[in-house]
Amino acid sequence: MSPAGTGDASGVALAGVPRRGVLVAAAAAAMGVFPTLSASARPEGVNKPELLPSYQTNVIDLERFLTSGEAKRIDNKLTALQEKTGIKVRLLCQAYPKTPGLAIKDYWGVDSNTVVVVVDKFAERKGSVNILNFNVGEGVKLALPNQFWNRLQSTFGITTFVRDNGEDIAIQRAIDTIDFCLRDGFCVDVPLQFKNPAEDMYGAQDPASKALRQYEDAGRTILSGVTGATEKVFGP
Repeated sequence: MSPAGTGDASGVALAGVPRRGVLVAAAAAAMGVFPTLSASARPEGVNKPELLPSYQTNVIDLERFLTSGEAKRIDNKLTALQEKTGIKVRLLCQAYPKTPGLAIKDYWGVDSNTVVVVVDKFAERKGSVNILNFNVGEGVKLALPNQFWNRLQSTFGITTFVRDNGEDIAIQRAIDTIDFCLRDGFCVDVPLQFKNPAEDMYGAQDPASKALRQYEDAGRTILSGVTGATEKVFGP
């Protein structure tokens, strides 16, 4: 399966997920969608309806990544988004194999106009570089193509962002970005106000951004010689 993924019989596609490792299959297993992996690398599908709430909600947080107030704010935001756009965005926080798995499809009525954001603690346990995964219906891809989901994942789901800001901030930034872009009508990248709020507010010359750029420039200078050396061993 390519990073963009292909839909299964339900019309749900796995988007923005690299094609490697057990983690990929674990996140996909939450929705019953599997990349092409060897049998030994692919975890068994899960179907645990007992983990579902007895009431309807847009947010299922089995790992308590969010406070009750944060979960309520996201739930309200996603309800308003669906009323505005007709697109269902749902949030599932889990730690595979502690997941409702296939049961989530009927619970949320997953269809071609549904996005399921899967935040998986399994990723952190296995040392993955990303905790965010997205199951994106085909009907959503005209507004938010595969490129957008790849960049959203690599902005807020990576280990460094989660380590420095916490899972709750990573989740909220991702949800706020999706909400903004669906309301705006089209995005191919994470807008600056979510990716770098300080630079968006103060411009490229604000002290924090300037210091960060100087640090990055210095790092590139130092590493340029190292890169040349490693290429001799491993190839470009």
